[in-house]
Amino acid sequence: MLKRLIDVTGRALQQTSSAVRPLATQAAGRQTWPCGSGKARLSKAAHTFVSLFSGAGGLDLGLEQAGWTCAYASDYDKTAAETLEASRAVALPQGGKAMAHAFIERADVRTLTAGTIRARAGLAKGNIELLAGGPPCQSWSSAGHQLGLDDPRGKLFDDFIRIADGLDPRWLLLENVRGLLTARGPDGVPGSALTHIRNKLLKVGFQTSVILLNAADYGVPQRRVRLFMVGFRSGDAPMAPAPTHAKAADVIGLKSWVTMREALESVGPLNPDEIIRPNERLAAELELIPPGQGVKSPGKAERTRPGGHWGYKQGAFVADLDMPARTVTANAQQDWIKDPRLGLRRLCPRECAALQTFPEGWPFHGRFTTQYKLIGNAVPPALAQVLGEGLIAAGEEIPASERKKFVDLMPLPPRLAYHVAYTTREEASNGNSRRSAPAKRVSRLSLTRLVS
Repeated sequence: MLKRLIDVTGRALQQTSSAVRPLATQAAGRQTWPCGSGKARLSKAAHTFVSLFSGAGGLDLGLEQAGWTCAYASDYDKTAAETLEASRAVALPQGGKAMAHAFIERADVRTLTAGTIRARAGLAKGNIELLAGGPPCQSWSSAGHQLGLDDPRGKLFDDFIRIADGLDPRWLLLENVRGLLTARGPDGVPGSALTHIRNKLLKVGFQTSVILLNAADYGVPQRRVRLFMVGFRSGDAPMAPAPTHAKAADVIGLKSWVTMREALESVGPLNPDEIIRPNERLAAELELIPPGQGVKSPGKAERTRPGGHWGYKQGAFVADLDMPARTVTANAQQDWIKDPRLGLRRLCPRECAALQTFPEGWPFHGRFTTQYKLIGNAVPPALAQVLGEGLIAAGEEIPASERKKFVDLMPLPPRLAYHVAYTTREEASNGNSRRSAPAKRVSRLSLTRLVS
């Protein structure tokens, strides 16, 4: 069941395969796979989409599971492109293989053009129904420096918008961290970065609706809250997916959240090099910590919080197996689990992939650190599938009427607007004291060691 667009935050997802074909060309900062490599002919009736910033293919896989067909996918990261190409061997639940019709290449989005993409995909202008992607989120993430539009990665939105204008799809689907909701734009005002991006999309004819979704509310065994923007040039705003799961088991009509324990049961036996232990000092600290807690780290003192904003040290949290996981991050400092059989150990890449709802055997390339990055940056395929199904339904229910001339942005849903207003008030209260406080000494946890 679908409902009108609302904010559902708080309720609301190393080896190198011999099958991978060698890169064919290297020129002008772009490497491409052989033209037509593994690509089958597209039906005119197919719901076709183009994917940018494709990463390990989580968004693409979910959309294909929903009934979409990827015609083109690219990423600048070499191991991401290799992973995408190798994924062609993975069978989809509905039959066929993943990315079977896609032209896959390693490419720099700054040098890509809509014409090049159409030529690669073998489609004419107007035959691409959806442009999907997640421009790099580190510029807005609380795990990064939050430089926003001052970070070169934050400006890649401009390239997404440029290509969107040239491809002229009916829909846009953008994913990013929830920090983008309150990020500061050129004027330094909380929330203005998102408004800045939405106004640029409006300028080229795309109205946008914005939602925050918690992946756990859609059957993903992970409490991962992400921002999604849906852009459209005609018709009404699409509908947001209604949650299918809830934390409380007694919510009528909804299933209970999927737990880590349930998800990890699907992972095959671990290899010796996948068992990652803490060093002795950290192990002694973690042994005293119950599941669902971690080693605390004090924050900078603030006017209304003299003791500072405390949090958990990165890489020093013990996961609760009877809850969905915390957000799977794009680094090797994953949470620890107290495994009844194997003892205290860190979540390995295959387990993180399961928490992201990738199928067993999805061919992540590179070393463990690279695999963690690819997995942590991905959209959970199960969540992407829900969104993809909603867009197909919207396309069938909302007529593709004549293109509208949108004048003003759609307002944010009330709860999202409240978050922006709260951040503005909090900045007024604590911004100066937070910036003037001396920096805390950063505790560097010792590197883990691999044991057999």
